[in-house]
Amino acid sequence: MIEIGLAAFLLLTLSTMSFGAEGPRGVDSKESYKMVTDSPTDTFIIDVRTRAEYEFVGHPDLPSGVPNIPYKFYPLWEFNIYFVEKVQERYKKDDTLIIICRSGVRAEAAAWLLLKAGFKSVLFMTDSFEGAKGPDGLRNVSGWKVNGLPYTYRLKDELLYR
Repeated sequence: MIEIGLAAFLLLTLSTMSFGAEGPRGVDSKESYKMVTDSPTDTFIIDVRTRAEYEFVGHPDLPSGVPNIPYKFYPLWEFNIYFVEKVQERYKKDDTLIIICRSGVRAEAAAWLLLKAGFKSVLFMTDSFEGAKGPDGLRNVSGWKVNGLPYTYRLKDELLYR
């Protein structure tokens, strides 16, 4: 079973490298928040950070909830071969999904995988939760948290990765 999941993951990953492929669109945290609040029944945010980041740094706090479905696992940063499967269990292919991570890198990679898996409207949050580093080396330039958007440290069982 693990071999099949790994093979599917590698196939999806390699297929995202094709030239000329239309990729996911990037949106910033403020636009993401507006999209989710304007269309809460079919637009959702998925947090792809590790459980520790989700728990200890905080995560978006929205009425529809923001589940944690890690794209990679710490400490070895191995890929979550069940990532697409876990997203498919929770969302429809026609839902609009906005992917968030710490600064946007994992979010974009995860968005590519979901597009290749048949999700029709997948975006990634360009400034994500913590945003880019400023001149002082701290992540205080942009991002969900810096922009004052609602977040929490509270953990809801139904939103945690299993």
